[in-house]
Amino acid sequence: MESNSFFLRRAVARGADWHVSYPALCMASSTDPVDERRKQIVVAAADDATIRMAFFSSLGAILDFRAAWTEMDAATRGWLAFTTRWNRWWLPDVAALASIERYAHAPTDVRLAGGSASVAPHDTEAFRRYLDTVEQHYRRDEAISRALFPAEAPFALHSGCLTP
Repeated sequence: MESNSFFLRRAVARGADWHVSYPALCMASSTDPVDERRKQIVVAAADDATIRMAFFSSLGAILDFRAAWTEMDAATRGWLAFTTRWNRWWLPDVAALASIERYAHAPTDVRLAGGSASVAPHDTEAFRRYLDTVEQHYRRDEAISRALFPAEAPFALHSGCLTP
């Protein structure tokens, strides 16, 4: 798909520090009962100049993408239209949704992160705090919580090794 090449050139693969910070978001798109059906999770912030999206894929990758609306050609906007249709989007507020509607297409499956203030797409510190808010939502999901924090199993010490 040639329309996603701009995205692939600009996306930054996030490493272990993001995986450790957002384990519930990483699991959300691969856990069956979460959000009715499996979808890639996109946590985005947008204004009239820029969009920033963190993709939490069902394959475990976290891709962080940022671009000005003016940089996107028709092919890139076509790819973005596909993305807004088939993924679960989280946005900080209605203003971000309005910006995406104005420059692309409104996501068909969107959640607004309650308690999040407006997030400027270029403000990485604010964007990370916003990701923390969405992470907390998924940590409250029972299936994810059980996987992240399993009940402690009794351990015994045998020959210097812990075994269940």
